[in-house]
Amino acid sequence: MDCPTTHDDRVPDIFAPTGRAGAGAIRPSLLRVLRISWVCACLILCISPATAQTPIDPQAYDLSIAKGLIRFSSGQYSDAERLFQAALEANPGDSRASFYLGQTLIRLKRPEAAQDIFQKLLYKNQDDGRAWLGLGMAQYSRGQYTEALASLDNAEKHLPSDPLVFYYQGLTYHQKGAFDLSPGRFLRARTLSNDLAAPSHYYSGIAYFQRGLVDEAREEFNAVLATGEPDSELVKSSRLFLEQAGGESEKGPKRWDLSATVMGQYDSNVVLTPLGTSPAPGSGISQKHDFRVAMFGRAEYRPIQTETWLGGVNYAIYQSYHQTLSGFDVENHTPAVFLQRQFGTFQTRVQYMFDYIKVGRDPFLIAHSFQPMFTLSEGYHAFTQAQFRYQNKDFQDDRFTSNSLRDGKNWLAGATQYVLFADNTGNFRLGYTFDTDRTGGGSPSFAVIGNQTNADWAYSGHRFSAGIGLPAVLTYKIDLDFNYYRQIYANPNSFAEGLAGDITTLKRQDHIYTFTGTLGRDFTEWLSGSLQYAYTRDQSNVPSFDYNRSVFSLIITGRF
Repeated sequence: MDCPTTHDDRVPDIFAPTGRAGAGAIRPSLLRVLRISWVCACLILCISPATAQTPIDPQAYDLSIAKGLIRFSSGQYSDAERLFQAALEANPGDSRASFYLGQTLIRLKRPEAAQDIFQKLLYKNQDDGRAWLGLGMAQYSRGQYTEALASLDNAEKHLPSDPLVFYYQGLTYHQKGAFDLSPGRFLRARTLSNDLAAPSHYYSGIAYFQRGLVDEAREEFNAVLATGEPDSELVKSSRLFLEQAGGESEKGPKRWDLSATVMGQYDSNVVLTPLGTSPAPGSGISQKHDFRVAMFGRAEYRPIQTETWLGGVNYAIYQSYHQTLSGFDVENHTPAVFLQRQFGTFQTRVQYMFDYIKVGRDPFLIAHSFQPMFTLSEGYHAFTQAQFRYQNKDFQDDRFTSNSLRDGKNWLAGATQYVLFADNTGNFRLGYTFDTDRTGGGSPSFAVIGNQTNADWAYSGHRFSAGIGLPAVLTYKIDLDFNYYRQIYANPNSFAEGLAGDITTLKRQDHIYTFTGTLGRDFTEWLSGSLQYAYTRDQSNVPSFDYNRSVFSLIITGRF
């Protein structure tokens, strides 16, 4: 651009005499000041943007960064702040100096200023993992725990091996009271850095203690004594806890679990029995309502329990007592043995289960099941679970005539995707499962009219499921689950006799819809209760199998 000259005739004469005494005396000095200001303004406007930038001083930058890191590592944060500021003056906008300046400000208890620095870095580069980490640390220091978790999740995407990411995730969960989530983060942090071993063990111990898992807490505090500095506050605090809790313990993690559930239920249509099976038409049970009390107990013991291996046995028992239909009380015994292996983010589990079921105190079904399961973790907020199952079903005739004609083998395969949200306190799930029953010695081309045969029970099924578990609101948790199950039977059905001629060719097809809603609350660490409503609608083209059902339940569960 063209700059004006400094001749007097180019300066506007805005200070002309006004006739007052002394006015003409001040005019020359004012004109001189204005001329100088005008020239300076023109010079500024004439400077190109390239020449206006502050030049980089590499030598001053390197020296300031090096000295700043030494002061930072020795805890001299005021000196470190001054040196990192000098590094930024030598190299304005430098991300490295900005990051360490922000870290220094956090330690000087000025997290607001640190947060501004990290946000500016992210404004320039949204993929800066260190800036996301620093922002999460600053938000944690300010008590903004939900925002901190979001920032740290972004940091994990870019810095999957940085121990500080997982350590601060653990601290944040700890502050939010999510004591079931923090130990896993601390375990990851100390796996990546021995320097974080002592504090990670310590806070994991606090988390276990808050959950009432005293043995696990003792193990973590003992680990602090083994890894921490002898005179550190962490070691002193851990030793004090162990003394108050009855001394140091060599026990490992808790190896057993025990739970018991009592349910009061109203069933509008007592039609289904365990494992999804129903009595054959003519049993006299369908379309009858009743009240019942049901009890469920489960115990598990794990003699194999390490960070990578888990193995043990468990036993479950279910018993129901009907008010009126006592002939349909159900008793189910299920012992099982399992072995589980962890491979990083991949987990595999194999288990064998035995079911012995009685209906009305008579044997109803004996089943053997072999079930492999696989779980793949996709980050910290999603995982996929796949399962396969082979089951041999041996039905008994004691309660229902010709029940043994339903003997068969079932194959099942399915997968469910889980997505966690709201700090992992809520979940969404979506799944598909295929299963098929092969009954008797094969699949005859048609069922014998007037005589139920194994041909009636061979089918292929497709199950689609969706559900959502919502975070607690005023201490109450809501879980909703929906299933659609399509069963396509392989052969003409003998119970369809008369629907399609003398010798029926009608093959049974069922569309089964189920909805379950649960409102639950934890009363203590070991006691919880819930209200549940379950609705089932089976739309079958064979009227004998068509029904709907509602079950209302009041459930109390204790865990030990």
